[in-house]
Amino acid sequence: MMRKLFFAGVMTACLAAAPADPVAWKLNPPAAPVKPGARFTVKLLAEVQDGWHLYSLKPMAEGPIPTRIWVAEGQPFALAGAIQAPDPQVMQDSSFGMEVELYEGEAVFTLPVRVATGASLGAQMLVVSASYQSCNNKLCLPPKTVKVEVPVTIGK
Repeated sequence: MMRKLFFAGVMTACLAAAPADPVAWKLNPPAAPVKPGARFTVKLLAEVQDGWHLYSLKPMAEGPIPTRIWVAEGQPFALAGAIQAPDPQVMQDSSFGMEVELYEGEAVFTLPVRVATGASLGAQMLVVSASYQSCNNKLCLPPKTVKVEVPVTIGK
């Protein structure tokens, strides 16, 4: 029993020492108004604190949880193609016993987006979701999903 309590205390201390979220997400809006039915691109920036990383978009069997990015339904925007990701670092991860793909520092993902043909004119909120897991060389935080919003002006 004492050993279990000690282990729980160590885990709590490790999690307490971890930042609330070592990854900050930011979405850059298009530079100019976009027309209904048009395509445009936005950049989703992940800023990762020193000593931490997040995994690439590539699913790996028996490996870490990959980063996933999507545009939710129910808004006048949709993904219009594959998300472009920067080249990840490839490292041997002893925890998984395999090579993994990850990002440190920052990663910029380029999302092709299409405006719905019937979209209302004016400012509309584009909501992009990202699910990811951040880890350092000692522990991984539980997987997390964030929503990042940016206004997009829809014009004629």
